[in-house]
Order: sequence, then C-alpha cells, then structure tokens
Amino acid sequence: MEHSNASRNPASLALLNIDCLEIFSNLDNCIITIFYLKLEFMGHLIRTQLLNLARDSSAQARGELMLGLTDAIISGIENRPQSELEVYADISLILYKSAPNQDRVQMSRKVATEPLVPVALAMNIASDRINIALPVLESYTTFGQHDLLQLAEKMDDEHLQVLARRSDLGHQVSNTIVRRGTKNVHRIIAGNREIHLSDLALRALVRHAMQDAVLQEDLSLRTDLTPKICSMLLPHADGAARKRLQVLVKSAMSDEDLAKLNRLRDLRKTHGAKLDHLKQKQLWPYAEANNITLNELVLLMLKDQRLAHVADLLGERTQTPSVIARNAIFSGKMDQVITMAKKAELSLDTFSLLAKARCKQLQLSSDQAGKWINAFIGTSTPSNTPTRKSHGGAFAAKRKERPKRKGPRRLVPI
Repeated sequence: MEHSNASRNPASLALLNIDCLEIFSNLDNCIITIFYLKLEFMGHLIRTQLLNLARDSSAQARGELMLGLTDAIISGIENRPQSELEVYADISLILYKSAPNQDRVQMSRKVATEPLVPVALAMNIASDRINIALPVLESYTTFGQHDLLQLAEKMDDEHLQVLARRSDLGHQVSNTIVRRGTKNVHRIIAGNREIHLSDLALRALVRHAMQDAVLQEDLSLRTDLTPKICSMLLPHADGAARKRLQVLVKSAMSDEDLAKLNRLRDLRKTHGAKLDHLKQKQLWPYAEANNITLNELVLLMLKDQRLAHVADLLGERTQTPSVIARNAIFSGKMDQVITMAKKAELSLDTFSLLAKARCKQLQLSSDQAGKWINAFIGTSTPSNTPTRKSHGGAFAAKRKERPKRKGPRRLVPI
C-alpha cells in the first residue's frame, strides 16, 4: 500500500505536530509510520507500550497496536486536523489486515460510534465478515449515499439484511437493496418505515409479496403506499392487511380511480350472471350493447378466472386465431401476448391483472408476471402507425380490403 500523505515522508510529519516516530517495514513489505501525538494524558509508559507493540510483528501485537492507536486518536478526535485522521486511517488499514478477528470486532465497535473517523476505514470494516461489520453497518453515520450504494451493490445477503434497517437509505440505495436482496431482505426493508421507498421499489416488493403473506403484512403498514400500489397489492392480501389496504385505497384514491372501482362493482352486480352464461361469440356484442369497454370486460372475466376466454376475446379483437392467442398466453410467448394487448389497447392495469392471473392459474413464479409487466411498460405502440378505435378501446390497423372468399372459411379447432 502506498501513501499519498505525510506517512510516506517522515520529514513532513512535523506538519502533524508529531514529537516522536519510528518506522518499521516488517508487515507486507510496506513502510508503516507509527506516530503518537502531543497529548497531555499520554504519558511515557503509554508511548513506550505502543512502540514496543510496533516492533512486534505478530498478529496479536498488530491488533493491540491498532486498538491502542484508535483509542489515542478517538480521545479528543473533534480537535484533530483532517491530515492526522487520514494518516491514522492509512496505518489502521495496514494493521487491520493482520489483526485477529476479536480485535477487528472491537475496532468495529469503536469506529461505529465515531462519525469523524475517516469513511475509508469504516468502508473497509463494513465489508468484513458480518459479525465484524455489524456495528459499523448499523451505526456509523458518516456514510454518504454514494458509499451506501457501493456497499449495497457488492454485499451478500447477510450484510444487506443489516443495511436494509438503516434510516438513511435514499431511493437509489433502497432500489438496489430490493433488486439484489432475497426474501428476508425484502421483509426487512418493507418493515423499515423510517425510509421512503420509490415507486419502483414498491412495485417490485408487491410482485414478491404475491406469494409471501409476511411481506404483504409489512407492506400494508407502510405510510408511503400510493393508491396504485395499494390496488396492486389488494388482490393478494388477506385479513387485517386487506382491510388496511381497502381503507388506504378508499381514502387516498382520486375521484377518477374511485369511479372506476365503483363502475366495475356495478358492472359485476348488473351483468355478472349474464356474462357467466354467454357463449364466447356473444360476449363482445353484449358488452358493446351495454356500453362495457374491452378493458372492463377483460377485468371482469379475469376476476372470474376465465383466462382461456380472455385469450379468445383478445384473439377476436385483434384478428388473431383463437388457437394462436391461447397458445401465446398459456405457452408464455410474452412478446406475442404484449403485441396483442397493445393492439387491443389494453391498459396497464388490465395487462397487469392478466399477467398475474396467468401465473396464478399455471402456478408459476410471480417473478414472471413482473417480467411481463415491465416488458409491457417498456413497449410502446409506434406513433406513426395509423390506427382506428372502435368502442371499448379495440384497435385495428387500416388495411386494404381483402377479396371475398369464394368458398366457406375453414374453422381451426380449439
């Protein structure tokens, strides 16, 4: 390790108010400058003990020397110039490499409660094994968002579980923790109500919560849930969590969202029984006759677990043979399903429920639904494509009229 500060040049140590020094080169072939400052409380005995430890290259002596220097620096640390603290950090990082684990644990406890200790030293300790890193990860307050992001991007799950409990996590850091963490990390960060989670992180947690009742409960207690997030989580929640979400949705939803919710409820009450008994070819004509949009019809059918009929309906509205539409949905041909959904002008809410209903019916991981939803969001219909809307949001491109068939159309069996 090279030092860019005064520890490389003994002559410049006069700038650090050092009255005595010794130079040793018996650890990793690096020159270590051992210094002690002009402190009234540090008597000759303590100075002698530190120098004797410096002459001993054993791991135990290095650990004791590291802790002794740390105690000397921490005493009155608020009055020390930054140059002294940087030299101390450089020396401690060299000693730390060969210090025994029990001394590293003590070092972590000392550094954790001292915000003026240089960040470079704290970062090194935070990256150590979890039993050593724990105090610094929990309590060191000088980490900036850039430092926390560096830790979040390289740490294992045990470290992330501790990091997820901190109260100073910004959106970029919490997004990374949610992305990299496992179930335990998701539960911890969802239960950390001292931080504000981004919409991206909340959406990801909702996807993980589809099959995790504990995570549903943790999420339902948060105060930063938007009406949209509540609505996404509501179909998967039960018991007290569901009741809390219903209250949040009703109290926080816009008039437009409440109107949509009430309309679906009214449609189900008025037309539900009739829709349940109509044949496939009768569904859309009935919907049109009763001013039910395609999105509303799909939502009603998905609520009744009629995924196959939804596939047929999408095929009908996008001029796709039913057998192809069904195969796309049930075989997981994501791009083909998204193309049909965009062509039919399904809303994000409708497509999200379609993706979730598919995973639930086929007993697939909820992660796949999240992948489909993200792909749908990232796909846009080209703005220069001429389109024509029919009632209910159905879409068809303007095409030249095809010549009429002379013979009967052959039906494809479903």
